[in-house]
Amino acid sequence: MRVSRRQRERGNAIIEFGLAFPLLFVFLIGMFQLGYGFFLYNELQALVRNGARYAAQIDFDSTSAGSTFKSNVQNMVVYGAPSGGSTPMVPNLTTSSVSVTWLADGAGIPQTITVKISTYTFSALGTTFTLTNKPQATFIYLGQFLS
Repeated sequence: MRVSRRQRERGNAIIEFGLAFPLLFVFLIGMFQLGYGFFLYNELQALVRNGARYAAQIDFDSTSAGSTFKSNVQNMVVYGAPSGGSTPMVPNLTTSSVSVTWLADGAGIPQTITVKISTYTFSALGTTFTLTNKPQATFIYLGQFLS
């Protein structure tokens, strides 16, 4: 009895799929995690830019050595509001990981404000990545100086 070609190839598609699926699955997970890493960096970049823009427009109080100013900017970056919040905009982001510095003139009036993420760690592709001093944004100070 002769077996037709169609009957001989029966089940090949399932075997080929079974052999290819693990590789495709690994690539899919890898692309997802890499995309998530880019998404997190983009979110951090937007938060830092918004925080620096906010810092450039609010009043600077020199009597407290800028601690209230710095705290408000850090809260703006992490929580999206100067008063703070309970849930950070990006997972595991804390106010201690946000650096706020300013370049002042001889009278102590800020000229530029720089906001950056000093350290942020996230996991992707089965490994841990640490961002150090990035992203960052610098704006010219346009607010009012309170002495």
